[in-house]
Amino acid sequence: MRTWELQKLKQAKNQYFTRCGFEDDGRRTRELALMRGAFTCAFRSAGTLMELGKILTRDHSSIVHSIKVHESRLMYRDYRHFYKVACQVRDELDIDVMEKVDLKSYENEITRLNDMVSELVKYKELYLTLKKTFDEF
Repeated sequence: MRTWELQKLKQAKNQYFTRCGFEDDGRRTRELALMRGAFTCAFRSAGTLMELGKILTRDHSSIVHSIKVHESRLMYRDYRHFYKVACQVRDELDIDVMEKVDLKSYENEITRLNDMVSELVKYKELYLTLKKTFDEF
C-alpha cells in the first residue's frame, strides 16, 4: 500500500468529519452514512476501493454501493452539502489522483516476470540434476 497517500487520506477524512461537525464512530446513522458516501465519491480517484474502505472502516462493497447511489443521493440537500465539503477538503489538501491503469505496462511486466520464472525453473531443473548426480557418488 501507498503509506504516504493513505496518511493524507486519513488526514482528509478527519478534517472532513471535523468540518462537518461529526465524529466517525462507526455508527450507521443516516448522517454518517451520507458523509461516508460523499467522502467516498469525492476521493474516489485518490485510492482503490479497498484503500477507501480501510480509511472509512468499511469493506469495499460498501464503497461500491456509495459510488452507485451517488447520483441519486445528490437530490438530498444534506448529501450535496457533505459532498461539497469533501470536495473542498480534497482540493485544499491537494490529494494526488491515482494514475490511470496502463494495461500495456502491466502486460509487459507480467511477460517479464513469466520469463524470469521460466529461467528460474530451468536453473531449478539443472540444480536437481546436478544434486542427483553428486548424490550418486
